[in-house]
Amino acid sequence: MRQYELMMIINPALSDAEKTDLISQIESEFAHAKAKILSSNHPGERDLAYRIHGSKTGHYLLYTLSKEDGSWNDVTNAFNIKINIWRFMFVRIED
Repeated sequence: MRQYELMMIINPALSDAEKTDLISQIESEFAHAKAKILSSNHPGERDLAYRIHGSKTGHYLLYTLSKEDGSWNDVTNAFNIKINIWRFMFVRIED
């Protein structure tokens, strides 16, 4: 199985309940794509290098995932339509 790292920035203005709901939606997308969460780290709110949607801060999420095939198209499409997911990037971890 291949391993991947996902760094994500979500809207910091969300309430705790909204963040919890969004995180559960994100993790359900992983399950739908048959990806396994190896570890998750939620560093929280951090300063951004540049403003996104007028905000100087963003709420960061970091996941380490494993998946049989390398196709993240369905997950990427689902993330692109969620307005509270500002940025995300998948990176393959070399063996």
